[in-house]
Amino acid sequence: MKTHLLQQLYQQYQIADLKFGSIHDKLGDVYEDYCVSLLENKQLLAKLKNSNQPTDLDSNVFCKLLYVNRIIDFNSISSIQATTQVPHRSTGGLPKTDIIATINYVDRNKSILRISCKQTTVAKVALAEFDVDTICREMGINDPRLYQLLLKHQMDCSAKNFSANEKKELNTLMKPIARDFVRWVLTGSPKRNPSEVCYPTSLIKFELIPPKDRNNICVSDGDFDLIAFNTYTIENYIDSIMYNQNGTIKSAGFGTGLSWTYATGSKGIKMQFKG
Repeated sequence: MKTHLLQQLYQQYQIADLKFGSIHDKLGDVYEDYCVSLLENKQLLAKLKNSNQPTDLDSNVFCKLLYVNRIIDFNSISSIQATTQVPHRSTGGLPKTDIIATINYVDRNKSILRISCKQTTVAKVALAEFDVDTICREMGINDPRLYQLLLKHQMDCSAKNFSANEKKELNTLMKPIARDFVRWVLTGSPKRNPSEVCYPTSLIKFELIPPKDRNNICVSDGDFDLIAFNTYTIENYIDSIMYNQNGTIKSAGFGTGLSWTYATGSKGIKMQFKG
């Protein structure tokens, strides 16, 4: 499923000519640029001012990006500017916001949207990768036992060498901070709605067709085509990570619902979290 705009962006970034190992970052660029182009599309805004009912993929993505940020009256909007140029966090780390959109209203007020843009071919997306010292510093963790257990998980690359008591202990120590921890993984801050633009308040996730053959030199026809997308507030996405459909807390990730793993090349050095 590709609109004319998406087809243009796939061609612009030469997706069909890329090797599998280098395609992920370029697809990230494609879908960030896609959202920026839609948000800045004056014709699309004018069309939806007459009817808030989306009629195709482009207008549906546009509407959902605004709806999830509680903007429902398109006639109140005079223009929208969007960019992928986002300042770094005060810690020096990369921002978790991918797109900043400025909504200019007819009454001369403004809204700033901070959007995280994800694209994936798998059920769980890689959300963050940090060493334990950085995790504890940014999360404000100063419990020496929690630090020790996190460090052991990092060094062992899993909980395979944990005793049953250590697993229980880590679960207990994570419980009071679990939601803030997931929020930090998603946004770079454990706080709800921090003011800086580098911390997103909403998220759009594009689901793509996985490649037929991961060993292919180049992408085959139909690989990485768009299947579906969803938008979330950050708090709603946290809920989707942490809770089962029946409302119970997931046991995975010591009560966070995240997958605790590592990325190739950083084994034993950093922890990676997926959700």
